[in-house]
Amino acid sequence: MSTIAEYNEKFGFEGVNPLINVVDFNETVQLKNETLSFGFYIIKLKNKYCGDIAYGHTHYDYTDGSIFCIAPGQEITIDLKEYEKPSSVCLLFHPNLIHGTELGMHILDRFPFFSYNSNEALYISEEEKQFFMESMNRIRQEIKQEATTHNKNLLRLNIELLLEYLLRLYDRQFESRSPLNKEATNKFQQQLHEYYIHQEDKEIVLPTVEHFANLSGYSAKYFSELVKKDTGKSAQDLITSYVLDVAVKKLQQQNSSIKEVAYELGFQYPQHFTRFFSKQMGCSPKEYKNKF
Repeated sequence: MSTIAEYNEKFGFEGVNPLINVVDFNETVQLKNETLSFGFYIIKLKNKYCGDIAYGHTHYDYTDGSIFCIAPGQEITIDLKEYEKPSSVCLLFHPNLIHGTELGMHILDRFPFFSYNSNEALYISEEEKQFFMESMNRIRQEIKQEATTHNKNLLRLNIELLLEYLLRLYDRQFESRSPLNKEATNKFQQQLHEYYIHQEDKEIVLPTVEHFANLSGYSAKYFSELVKKDTGKSAQDLITSYVLDVAVKKLQQQNSSIKEVAYELGFQYPQHFTRFFSKQMGCSPKEYKNKF
């Protein structure tokens, strides 16, 4: 489903602006269970439990007062209970609305929650829900205005304000889940330092954030934020430090060649290892090894 007009037609919503809409699923027809992908951004507030939604490999229940965000190209599977209708409000906006703007160029970097899984949804209070609904009403009223440059700018500004607000709430949620995050971070650091031990019976590859995120049941983006909030360093930085530490220890062994070390660490080519090591240490593996 590439356009908001298609979305409006499918679910029975009226649309004034082809690039943006605010829809209320209390006003729509009964949904059917299916898998969908979208060519636009969706920010959805769910008000009540009415079934499950599968996003990636994770199932998420419609918990009261939760928000999750979908970026263009992502796929969701709707699995509702029979005779149930969802109670949710959605903001839909097409990438063309923000194309060429600072927001359009950096939206996924500035607001990583568009890459979070549904089980990593944002849980909000009644007061926060009220603010969300007020934001939806402001955007809904602006959609009804004549399409001018001022109108487009106001729509973009309202979207950006909402996204900044959600980012602050996510930061709060990371803090409130600190004990759970600490457990996940400790587990990650243990798995990291045992990584090459468990790779001995299989083809060795470099450790990745995605690998450890999957082990923890998180999306890579959410996992990275979780680790950074808890340790002050990104998951990738910790992985890089670990690989470098193992590399240094291996190079200090007289019977280890640079080529062997590269393959033992999971580098596909020795020159890739040389570039990695030189960038981190300021000297080549050969120069470092000659010191020993």
